[in-house]
Amino acid sequence: MTIWYDSRSMKGILSLTALSLACIGLSSDGANEVVNPLILEPQKNTDKTNFGWLSGYIQQQYFSTDQATKNSGVFRNRRTRLNYNYMGDEKTMGRLSVEFASGSNNSTAQVRQAFIQYKPNTFKAKSGPTYTIGAQQMPMGYEINYSSGNRIWPERSTYEQTFFNSEVSKGLMFQNGDEGTYWFVGLFDSLTIGDAEQSDSPTKGEVMPVYGVKGRHGAWDIGLSAMSGNRPSYSAGAVNLAQTDRNFVYADLRYHPANSKLDVRSEYMIGQDRVPLATVATATKVSGGHVNVDYKLNETDTAVLRYETFNRNRDLAGRVQTLYGVGMAKDVNSFLRVSFAADWNKNPAAPAGQNSYKTMTFRVQFKF
Repeated sequence: MTIWYDSRSMKGILSLTALSLACIGLSSDGANEVVNPLILEPQKNTDKTNFGWLSGYIQQQYFSTDQATKNSGVFRNRRTRLNYNYMGDEKTMGRLSVEFASGSNNSTAQVRQAFIQYKPNTFKAKSGPTYTIGAQQMPMGYEINYSSGNRIWPERSTYEQTFFNSEVSKGLMFQNGDEGTYWFVGLFDSLTIGDAEQSDSPTKGEVMPVYGVKGRHGAWDIGLSAMSGNRPSYSAGAVNLAQTDRNFVYADLRYHPANSKLDVRSEYMIGQDRVPLATVATATKVSGGHVNVDYKLNETDTAVLRYETFNRNRDLAGRVQTLYGVGMAKDVNSFLRVSFAADWNKNPAAPAGQNSYKTMTFRVQFKF
């Protein structure tokens, strides 16, 4: 296996834990996480057909920071997700997922997932091919696919938010394998649905191949995934950006022994892309990674440690952005979770010369 390594970006990750890099599949919102990130396991009895069911979650939070460019000391409707799932028969299903807290004011409705899925071996089978077409999570790494309804840490990594805004793209995916090992290939639009260059102004179409493999052995899950394409040209007013290369390779690993209180998840990304709407019109070499350590103190309380790094330009020294975080979550019952997280950030390339800042998030989540 090839390890993609950048000494500046990975120094903190390797020093934080020797376990590291973690893999997880897509967790369907409002349900337990599933092994396979590209198979939406029905949450109801698959012996029945022609039914639909709802799932989703609501997240309300208080956010505070000393970062000058952020709105601090505010209550936010951070996420309000409603999913409708329908099984036509034991081989065919569809999902429509709407987020009602999109946009700068968290008050805009946006379709996040809208796909059709066909599994010839039926959804009861834990192996065999699966075909998915439509708006779906990008199958890169693990964190993009890890549902906000199940994550304890409040936000995804900064590099995910930068290059995969909204985490969802539109495309066609073929996947085959079983619960332990599987592989996938697909064609996706080159931009996610929340990408600034797509939401601000229409861009000409670009598609790109996406492919990867995931495996499990004992307490370890490991995955490799990659994509290669172009970020389309963009023109709006005085802004004119040329087409650039857009490619990423992700390595992810999870360590979670059976019945253990410890769950370590991490990933490392290396690639090349133009930061959306950046004044620099050319693509830069980028990298990023994180380690997330969850430890279950008891049946209801979980502590979390977080380290994150993001390098927007590997050709320039002293540009690595880092985050150190600590948090706690309490599951009041199967529907209600209360969590708190604080993080300390250093960003040598931050606007207005503010190289360090802190954030605090208090969140209440209701899942159904």
